[in-house]
Formats: sequence, structure tokens, C-alpha cells
Amino acid sequence: MYVTAREIIPLPGRLQDTIASGTQLIQEMNQRYGSAMATSTEIGGNPNKLWITGFWPALSDYQSFTESYMSDPELTQKMNMFSSFVSEVQDQIGQVIRQPGERKAFTQMHRGRIKNTHFEEGLELIMKLADHISELSGTEAGLIAPVTGDQYEIIFVNYADSLQELRGMVENWSTDETYQNMFVQGSEYFENSFDVTYARFTG
Repeated sequence: MYVTAREIIPLPGRLQDTIASGTQLIQEMNQRYGSAMATSTEIGGNPNKLWITGFWPALSDYQSFTESYMSDPELTQKMNMFSSFVSEVQDQIGQVIRQPGERKAFTQMHRGRIKNTHFEEGLELIMKLADHISELSGTEAGLIAPVTGDQYEIIFVNYADSLQELRGMVENWSTDETYQNMFVQGSEYFENSFDVTYARFTG
């Protein structure tokens, strides 16, 4: 399975227009083509940003979807109107190596980077860590590896009904002895960088 993410920076003062137009456009695309895309905004990060994400069984499905909507005159017109609110756009593609649980209202993404000299060992450890985190939190932690961009990055994905529930997951992991031991072990395989993003789904 694959995931696509479009990062959108609206023009100054056009965030609400971008959210409303983008959410409506994605809902229409999902209805027409059976896709499962969603829009979300960051919390605690850049407030002037919209994300459009979608999961696809194979890259050929994403390609077919893209070719279909780009050849649809009505959707092309709506895309052009949506683009008039936008300043910058960047696309990313990732491979889902461990599927996250059911999507809920909020998500957190933990980004780390495996050392290129220890990639296989680091990936094996991160899979074990995702299994353990899933047991602790009671919901499946997803793992995504990049297809485009930094090839040594790894992304944890968790869903929850509230920000407090997301934060509670992290607090629960941090006090767990097995997690702490894995985290210490990971210093051998991972770069000294770790980024966390929270987001709320808007549609």
C-alpha cells in the first residue's frame, strides 16, 4: 500500500477559502472515483497549511486516479479555482510498511531518520518498536517509508479521537521500560533528530 501527501501553503488571508474549497473538492473526487483521500490542518506547526492525503493499494491506482481527474473538464475547472487560493504546493509519496489503525479525528506523525550505515538494523528495530507501541496504546501504529524525498526517513502514524489521547499515548510509551530500552538501543541506528507533527482532519 502507498500513501500520497500534498502539502499546500495558501496565499496570505486565503486559508479558510483553501480549506473549504479543498475539502469540498476532495469529497467530490472520493465520490466519483472511490478514492479515500482526506484533508487536514496542522496543530502546533504551521497554521497556514493544508494537507491532502490518500491511501492507494498500488501506485498504478494513484496514477489512474490522477489521469482520470486531470481529463475531467469539470474537475479541472474546480482545480483551477482552488489553485487561485494557493501559494506553494509540494507532493510526497510513501510506502506503508505497517498499516495504521482506523482513521480518527486527529493524527500524530513522528519522523526520524535511520543512519545509512545501519538501515536494515534500524528498520528491524523500528518494526519491533511499532509492534510494542501498538500493544501499549491499543491502536495500530502505522509505519511509512519514503518513495520520494529522503530515503532514510521513517514516519510513525497514530490516530486518536482527541489531542489529549494522542499525548497520553506518548506519555504511556515514555514510562514503559521496554520502550525506553529500545529507544536507547536505537541511538546506534538513528540520527540525532526527531520531529513530531499533530494534525486535525477537516474532511
